[in-house]
Amino acid sequence: MKNLFIQLGLSEKEMLIFLKMLELGAQPASVIAKHLTIPRSSIYIYLEELKRNGLVEEFDRDFIKYFKAISAEAIADILKAKQKQLEYAMDLYSENLPELKKLENKLSITPKVKFFEGKNAVSKVYEEILKENIFLAFFNPQLVKKIMPEYHFKIPETLKKNNGTAKELLVDCPDAYEYKKLFASNNHQIKILPKNDYFQSDIIICKDKFYMISYGDNDICATEIWSKALTNTQKIIFEKMWQ
Repeated sequence: MKNLFIQLGLSEKEMLIFLKMLELGAQPASVIAKHLTIPRSSIYIYLEELKRNGLVEEFDRDFIKYFKAISAEAIADILKAKQKQLEYAMDLYSENLPELKKLENKLSITPKVKFFEGKNAVSKVYEEILKENIFLAFFNPQLVKKIMPEYHFKIPETLKKNNGTAKELLVDCPDAYEYKKLFASNNHQIKILPKNDYFQSDIIICKDKFYMISYGDNDICATEIWSKALTNTQKIIFEKMWQ
């Protein structure tokens, strides 16, 4: 459920407030604050943010201001609206891309190392990986499924669709066996590591760059490194472990 509300743009605290408001029904801010043990002065800040996201309605009754969470079914309308906004933004992007390319400085220096913090930033890394037709990877499917579920199957499905090739070494867990059963093929080779070889990060090795992604309990971060020499080192380490 947490991932749903992240997609809606809520923090964990805002999610908890919204869920409690679903239980309580329409209530004054003071009642909501009391149930959540949040100072009344603070609850108004959260309520305003929930209103901004379209998840809370406000009305007056007998000169008292009430706040009410929208129905569970109405959340679908918000998601549809976000989808339409995204589609419109993509149309604008496609329309303006030729002009943007003309303005782009092709000779600009490209950073050798980039850092990404937070789920939204790391999503950009996954979107770049989706463009790769050949890669090697150290992969923990259990953590990816938990923290970035939208990419758990999207990467292998896109690889298959594009007729790409990959070799992956997976951490031993139930999700690894499911993943291997679904996606292992001649083009997508998959091996499961011994149980003692456990890691809480992924490494995706591409042609001249590689990505390191770390999954924490409360945060996620990634590093992109452009270096042919370092990438070749990662490839050698991978192939040694593959054997």
